[in-house]
Amino acid sequence: MKKIQWILGCFILMFCSIANAGGQAPDFSFRDIDGKQHRLSDYRGKWVIVNYWSMECGPCLQEIPALKGIAQRYRNKAVVLGMDAGETPVARMKQFMRQRGINYTVAPTQDSTMFALGLIYGVPTTYIISPNGQIVDTHMDAVTTQQLLRYIK
Repeated sequence: MKKIQWILGCFILMFCSIANAGGQAPDFSFRDIDGKQHRLSDYRGKWVIVNYWSMECGPCLQEIPALKGIAQRYRNKAVVLGMDAGETPVARMKQFMRQRGINYTVAPTQDSTMFALGLIYGVPTTYIISPNGQIVDTHMDAVTTQQLLRYIK
């Protein structure tokens, strides 16, 4: 019986997550690693790549070069938001960002970001939001430059 409840629960969660794709992204607010306040609506007119990650996650580390490249090369068309899901202390995260040369906005773990766009089943999870604010895709696992360019170009 518990197995059936677990399977049913997973199905419902998956359906809710899929149902959010194609919908309008909620206008949530957050503070970045330096304490600056942001709202998702601040980025209207650009593609927004919201990437939930953790420093202890191998696939998360693998996708950093792709995210850095998109943030640099397409800064007039897209913005990358790195949302920490690992509750990493800010000082440690700042050091990590310097070491890795991360050039996009990073936000420490906070209530306003963790489930703002939908349920996070694991990291990395990336939400792609169109310039008009629609969630057009959700990707679990490391994203590549080619996958992101399908939207940005």
